[in-house]
Amino acid sequence: MVSKKHLHIESSGQLCIYCGACVGVCPLNCVYLDETRITFDEKVCTRCEICVKACPVGAIEIG
Repeated sequence: MVSKKHLHIESSGQLCIYCGACVGVCPLNCVYLDETRITFDEKVCTRCEICVKACPVGAIEIG
């Protein structure tokens, strides 16, 4: 069984500015934003990287 790539918000360098760009583009609605953090439903996420491309500061990494 092939494991999925890990999805996380980068904690160093360019940080998340909580703009919500990633939330608006996710085709599976698995990205959530509140006042203090962004979270991802890793069970639903297919690692399509649309959120990565939408992030204006490069804060999302899939690795």
